[in-house]
Amino acid sequence: MTTTNTNAPADAEIRAAGVSADAARGIAKKTLPALLAVYLLGELMVQAFKLVYQNIGASFGMHAGASLLATIPGIVLAVLSLLYDSLCDFISPKRMTIIGVVCLIIGSIIGFFGQAGFWVVLAARILQVIGSQVAGSVYLVLVVKYLRDHERSVYIGMFGAVYYLASVAGILAGGLVAMVPWRFLFLIPVLAIFCLPALVRHIPDITDQARHIDYVGMVTFAAVAMLISIYFDYPHWGWLAALGVLAVFFCCWVAFGKQPFLSRSFVKNGSFMAAVLVIVFFDFFSDASIPIYRVIGKGVYHISLTTVSLYLALVYALTAVVSSVIGKVVQRIGRWNTIFWSSVLMVVGFALSALFVRCGFWTLTAFACVYNIGIIGGYSPLYDCATAALPQEERGRGMGVAELTLNTSSAIGITVYASLMTKSALASHGWGIGLDAPAASVAAAANRTSNMFWIMAAVALATVLLIIVLRRRLIDGGRVRPANR
Repeated sequence: MTTTNTNAPADAEIRAAGVSADAARGIAKKTLPALLAVYLLGELMVQAFKLVYQNIGASFGMHAGASLLATIPGIVLAVLSLLYDSLCDFISPKRMTIIGVVCLIIGSIIGFFGQAGFWVVLAARILQVIGSQVAGSVYLVLVVKYLRDHERSVYIGMFGAVYYLASVAGILAGGLVAMVPWRFLFLIPVLAIFCLPALVRHIPDITDQARHIDYVGMVTFAAVAMLISIYFDYPHWGWLAALGVLAVFFCCWVAFGKQPFLSRSFVKNGSFMAAVLVIVFFDFFSDASIPIYRVIGKGVYHISLTTVSLYLALVYALTAVVSSVIGKVVQRIGRWNTIFWSSVLMVVGFALSALFVRCGFWTLTAFACVYNIGIIGGYSPLYDCATAALPQEERGRGMGVAELTLNTSSAIGITVYASLMTKSALASHGWGIGLDAPAASVAAAANRTSNMFWIMAAVALATVLLIIVLRRRLIDGGRVRPANR
């Protein structure tokens, strides 16, 4: 197998732009902080609106449709994370980012003055998502394409840290709605205007105009991603049928197309597909780890949602700290070891939560830190394994597929979680310490959450076994084969 040196990337698009690999790396590093700042402002809004969408809906008399403020931007986000990452293989990151920041600011202004109607506010939120996601996608693609092998895990870890910091800030910002009008939330991302000078000055303007762009393949794949998200938010057989038709068309397009969006060597890359498969299991219950925490607070300990959110903010803050240093851990013990021990932490955190669900909310908060650190601990090395297995010119698409896999897996997981939590069988008996309670409702809630945690622990254990089985594939991901179209 022919290999390339991932520590010195220099493909055709860099040479075509007249920029050396070292120069591209230096330029990318200068712009990463500004990209992170814009991404933080956008993600803060995502987290804040998860808390306040009902308040906004009520102000317009749209109680039933209020959830659209959270679900529709979420669907747009899932599609754009794939589309933007992929477009970075073909289009100048500078142009994409500047347009994105402009969209973010315009959406924020429209939202602030959009008290005329609910749909205006929804459109403003979609514009904000369209704008802020560019920064996140460009950041990740610049990291995996232009930074050295030992640097990538550090910067991907920082990206995860910013996500959790945005979650903490979003929770706190959402809580301000009780004191100030919700429309002032929209002004927060306007701060992105101060990042524009750094983005214009430093972000790489690297592209290869001669490269073919497979618009049919990209649009089809984006439509598949959108239908997956729609189906798990609004289950209906019609969405599933449309998804099946488009999936078959896309597979035929890859197999027989002249220059498909995803090359045949891309989809046959065993190391990349192994990393993607692990992501499916690793992140399956990542979104469910927070709702169950709130269920315990309300059903078992009778704690207000505000108090639960403060505990949750502490969990997020600690997770952000760990994510910021996970790159150093990867450098010391390696990608595979970091992925393996992160999955073990997930098993331990879920299992201990199941066992001690009635032994104190602070105790459960500590266990929530354990499994959330496990989840975020695998994020950076898994993305690094997936993209390192690809030639540099395909890493944008690789990052897009990895992000789509994460979003889809977690969407399926939250659907499975919601379905299981309604089953009466989970409430009848629990396997834990001190589950008996004077009130039947408390005992049922404790049993239900304990059993759900055992299910999460079982999936995490399956993840550990899968990581062991695919060990060689994941390690081989660092030895890149050249593209073969």
